Amino acid sequence: MTRLNEGRRRLLYLRSWFALLIGVCSLLAAGTGLRAEKAGAAESCHTLEGETRETHPGPCWRPYSNSSPFNRGLGAAPRTLLRSAAIVSRLTGFGKGHGIVGGHADTSSDFDHPLYFSRRSDPKYKIHCVKDWGTCEVEGMRVRIPKRARQAAGGDGSLGVLDRRSGWEYDFWQVRSTPRGGGPLRVSWGGRTAIGTPGADGLGSSATAAHFGTAAGVISPAELEAGEINHALFLVVKCTNGTHVWPAKGPGAGRTCASMGLSNTFAPAMGQHFYLDMTESEIDAMAVPTWKKTILHAMAEYGMFVGDTGGSTWRLKIESGTSYTSFGEEDPWVRLGRQFNVPSWESSSGRTLYDFDTAAGVDWSRLKVADPCVSRGAC
Repeated sequence: MTRLNEGRRRLLYLRSWFALLIGVCSLLAAGTGLRAEKAGAAESCHTLEGETRETHPGPCWRPYSNSSPFNRGLGAAPRTLLRSAAIVSRLTGFGKGHGIVGGHADTSSDFDHPLYFSRRSDPKYKIHCVKDWGTCEVEGMRVRIPKRARQAAGGDGSLGVLDRRSGWEYDFWQVRSTPRGGGPLRVSWGGRTAIGTPGADGLGSSATAAHFGTAAGVISPAELEAGEINHALFLVVKCTNGTHVWPAKGPGAGRTCASMGLSNTFAPAMGQHFYLDMTESEIDAMAVPTWKKTILHAMAEYGMFVGDTGGSTWRLKIESGTSYTSFGEEDPWVRLGRQFNVPSWESSSGRTLYDFDTAAGVDWSRLKVADPCVSRGAC
């Protein structure tokens, strides 16, 4: 009788372990499925098929590594400069920041960055830099560019081409000509920066004043629609103090305030790192549109780097709608203007323009200037 009870106990014990094993296997399978689902979602951000805007990898993809100053994030309590308040006062003293305007694509008012993702089947262009400024890094290079690619129609004539197979982003300033089927591509100047590698930082390209890549810090319509911007922003200011700080690369510092008859004192440096000193809950509680909160969250988590000078106050760079209209599609900034019900007006040319007012309703005295050691991840 005792041996029989002992046998039953052993059987129950084995059954319990068997059930536990099945449960563990089920959990592992579920985890594998979840990982596969996440992997599939990540992979969908890297689709390379198609010649229209589907070529864009989507809002979750970042061209540079996590260690890039654009992707590193500020951390919980970033160190600030001692003169932070004075620099912020000078920046905001330039005037109310200009908002994003939807509908400027393909007009002389477009000073933003069209971005294109090249494929093996795209024609090759041989780059020629026409300015006599020394050694142009991309001079003579043959670069695959979508045949429908088009530079911004404003005076900067910017064009960015990301070749994810080669691991390079090619950046051009003042593109002079774009032959449809390949051939010579005349630009005032250009550069390149690595993408998709552990060392890719978005720096060192020569097509922007700070030597940032043209993809660095720009807000894409896909990001704004998704409600998340997971990188620092590209800030354009009226003028600088004539110096640069990392991650900008000199010797240039854009248009100085002194060149405009103004004082350089406490003006921002090229590469200066501003951030919005507000918590997530504070931003969420603000009485501003959701699309604006998306931008403010990026300002608070990652900040804004001064990357260029121009205009009368300060503004953020966006991905130009030309990236889409060049393929015959609607400017997504116009579509988002309707979708988000932002104010609109008719231009003198009969275009409907949409005013994404990024400045209204925000206490900009909450801006601070981070020490460059924060951008380096050294403090």
